[in-house]
Amino acid sequence: MVLRGELVQTIVLKYGGSMKEDSTLLLEEVAYYAQRGVRFVIVHGGGPEVTHWLARLGHETEFVQGQRVTDEFSLQVVEMVLAGRVGKRIVRQLQQFGIEAISISGEDGPIIAATLYEEGLLGYVGQVETVNTSLLEVLLAAKIVPVLAPLGLDAAGQLYNINADFVAASLAGALRANAFILATDVSGVREHAQSAHTLDRLTADEALAMVHDGRAVGGMIPKLQAAVGAIAQGAKAAYVLDGQKADTLQRVLEDRAVGTRIMPSEMVRGGTDHA
Repeated sequence: MVLRGELVQTIVLKYGGSMKEDSTLLLEEVAYYAQRGVRFVIVHGGGPEVTHWLARLGHETEFVQGQRVTDEFSLQVVEMVLAGRVGKRIVRQLQQFGIEAISISGEDGPIIAATLYEEGLLGYVGQVETVNTSLLEVLLAAKIVPVLAPLGLDAAGQLYNINADFVAASLAGALRANAFILATDVSGVREHAQSAHTLDRLTADEALAMVHDGRAVGGMIPKLQAAVGAIAQGAKAAYVLDGQKADTLQRVLEDRAVGTRIMPSEMVRGGTDHA
């Protein structure tokens, strides 16, 4: 069992923007286990909804190498949609299942200190520089589930849009999470894009190799990078899985097969991994 023997159990959940609005099975599980003492931090995406609202406002979305270019107008929409509509919707759903939750963003605190990504190649897109978990620890101690939008501030107070996978990974590492879960709409990591077979588990080294040799493509690249980053920073294990299936968290907690588990390479080399 992943969380066996731990007095305090922490899970960081990246709730993908591709998850359907009415797909609440995973959030219902979050509520169930939160009521039983598991600490959850949820980081959510929302790219499709941002694109939808930009289109409604007559603003064309530009992508470079699969990543959104965030100009000044887009940044305002990103903040409104992510820190507003998406975060509040997740909170409402969690509250319906009987737990306290709060919608915040990385600019609160600030939790996420950011710097400009690639010298402004993507506009107001940032990367995580440091994280401060003090506010999260206060909320977790009060048994409140933080639901965090992936925004951050630099030293001058400039707001940045940040890839939610990497924000979640940084928090998972800083909190020494027992599990970092990347919940999406696919069953897990496949050996290559055309394969129907989902890999049960990967070491961090194997995951990076898939990125470097081109077997991982599209949105799976940042997910694998985030999983490896979280483990390198202190998370104990990472999962890429379909968040729209029943009993997902139960399977993680019971160490049963679910999605793809990414583990530290040292666990395998040292012979401490378990079936």
